Amino acid sequence: MAEPISSTTASASVATVALLAMFPGVDASVVLGAFSGSVVFVLASDELTVVKKVGYLLAAFGAGILAAQMTAGILSAIIPGAVAVSPGVGALLAATLVIKTLLWLLDRNLGELIDLVRGRRPE
Repeated sequence: MAEPISSTTASASVATVALLAMFPGVDASVVLGAFSGSVVFVLASDELTVVKKVGYLLAAFGAGILAAQMTAGILSAIIPGAVAVSPGVGALLAATLVIKTLLWLLDRNLGELIDLVRGRRPE
C-alpha cells in the first residue's frame, strides 16, 4: 500500500499541472509533456534524496516547457519525411534530456569539463 503522504503529493502535483494547462495561452500538451518527462526520470531514480528529486523535477519541468518548440523542430528535422512533431513530444524529450545532462555534468570533474570544452582529451 502506498504511503498517504506520497499519494497526496502525487495527487496535488497532477492537479496543479492540470490547472496550469487550463490557462489561456498555455499549450496543454507542452505542460503535460514536460511534467511527464520530468516525473518519469525522477521516479525511476532510487538513489536521489527527496530534496534532489524535487529540484530535478522543477529544473526539468521548466526546461521542458522552454525547450519544447526547439526540441520538436530538431526532432522533426531528424525524422525522414514530412512528419510534424508535436511540441508536447518535444517537451517530454527536452525534460528527460535535461535531467540526464545535469546528472552527467555533476558526475564529472571540473577539470575534465574544462579540458572537454577546450578540445583536449581528459587524462
